[in-house]
Amino acid sequence: MEMQSISRVRRDRRHYTRTLATGLPRVRMSAWLLIAALAASALARAQKVDLNVVDHTLKNGMRLLMVERHDAPIVSLYMQFKVGGVNDPQGKTGIAHMLEHMMFKGTRTYGTASYKGELPIMEKIDQTYAQLAAERDKRESAFQKVDEEKIQKLEEEMTRLQQEQEKFVVTDELSQTYERLGAVGLNASTGADSTQYFLSLPSNQLEVWAYIEADRMANPIFREFYAERDVVHEERRLRTDTNPDGLLWERFQATAFQAHPYKNPVVGWASDIDNYTREEVLEYFKTFYAPNNSIVAIVGDIDPKKTIAMMEKYFGSIPAQRQPRRHISDEPDQPGERRVVVAFDAQPDLLIGYHIPQAGHEDTFALDVMGQLLSGVTRGSRTGRLYRSLVLEKKVALDVSAGSNSSLYPNLFIVSATPAQGKTIAEVEEAIYEEIEKFQKEPPTAEELARVRNAVDASMIRALRSNSGVARMIAGVEHIAGDWRYIFTEVEKTKAVTGEQVQAMAKKYFSPENRTVGELRPLAAEESGDPQSMEAVQ
Repeated sequence: MEMQSISRVRRDRRHYTRTLATGLPRVRMSAWLLIAALAASALARAQKVDLNVVDHTLKNGMRLLMVERHDAPIVSLYMQFKVGGVNDPQGKTGIAHMLEHMMFKGTRTYGTASYKGELPIMEKIDQTYAQLAAERDKRESAFQKVDEEKIQKLEEEMTRLQQEQEKFVVTDELSQTYERLGAVGLNASTGADSTQYFLSLPSNQLEVWAYIEADRMANPIFREFYAERDVVHEERRLRTDTNPDGLLWERFQATAFQAHPYKNPVVGWASDIDNYTREEVLEYFKTFYAPNNSIVAIVGDIDPKKTIAMMEKYFGSIPAQRQPRRHISDEPDQPGERRVVVAFDAQPDLLIGYHIPQAGHEDTFALDVMGQLLSGVTRGSRTGRLYRSLVLEKKVALDVSAGSNSSLYPNLFIVSATPAQGKTIAEVEEAIYEEIEKFQKEPPTAEELARVRNAVDASMIRALRSNSGVARMIAGVEHIAGDWRYIFTEVEKTKAVTGEQVQAMAKKYFSPENRTVGELRPLAAEESGDPQSMEAVQ
């Protein structure tokens, strides 16, 4: 399963793929801009644009966004829940991601040869684990005596019970069922701000999808829980603990944010993962995986009226849940530059982040334009100021990117770069600051701004070719902005940005006091004690 916050952290540094969610930067235009720019392009041609989104809210609060497109007998589905890593309780970081994994374990009818037969075994597993956890917890205190023999016996009993449960498990029945239906792209992702499940399938199988997904929402069974918890722990080990890029990103986020939960990895800290219980994840599910906390985008060969009736038939009986007040700790103003160094046997890398406002703030439009000017306005472009300067002219970097992210809460504008062979991180960092200072001294040219506007229009034509892309975009905007129509507002305001506004944002946010710097240094450099290689450690 795809995890937005740490998967695909790079290697193509110009094209981070984190989307609504919030960890990695959006170095091109936002997903909203991609869909809205096509609207702007069409508007220029036809004076009228309509995405033909039919929106409807079921009686239980489930939000439906439907786009009727009969180009092919295919429908793309994107179900998004308004819960992510920011909602994980302290001590249970990563629980939203763990829940995403468990949602593929089936229901009372899917994934089991006999739910009645396995239920008492699962209950015994929960009881045994509660005893095991209680005894293990004593290890955290120097004043309690730990019964290691008891721990060993309970671990053996856990193994025996899990093996007994395996006799009832039908592995991957959900995915195999969808495969037989002709579905493609079945996957899910967890981000800091949301969790989403998506696939495309023949439109004549839409009602089967509704039956399956309503069953998953109403009757999930978190079978093989503790075995899957070990899988998640291994996922973390491979993507973060033993991955230089993942480890740098995690330490960088934890340094840039000290109060806001964006500081926590979406996969969770290792000790938290190791202590989840099935009951805890089930309670989390009951709270947040409610119809009134979900958005479903359905794009393709559909009849909206019939689709609404179908959704009411299968999802309408699932009760809404009272949503808790979501107070998220504000990140205090940063009083000075922060730095973190990660030593690893790997190629050096650099991350520089500046605190900026959340999506929808008036300053974000000029910041988005600045990101496009620094990185280049089109995918694969070498026209960005940073690439021209650092890679082509000064030859101090192999690659460089810059940009921000559409997120619910204030986040970071991030510049990332990989030093060229024989060049130091310090040289790359200095060159980046020089390019930022140019924006502070004088605004971008009219020609540069025109390229941004033109690129927005051109990119959108490609963006709407995919039903799945449209579904993802309109659901994401609905979640972040509260109304999918905000895509029009963003494109209008972004295309109206002036050079003076970009210059003002460069002065307002890109100060040494507001930045966090993360360095990935080869172990050899750390061990050498070379003053140049150590100068960034503060």
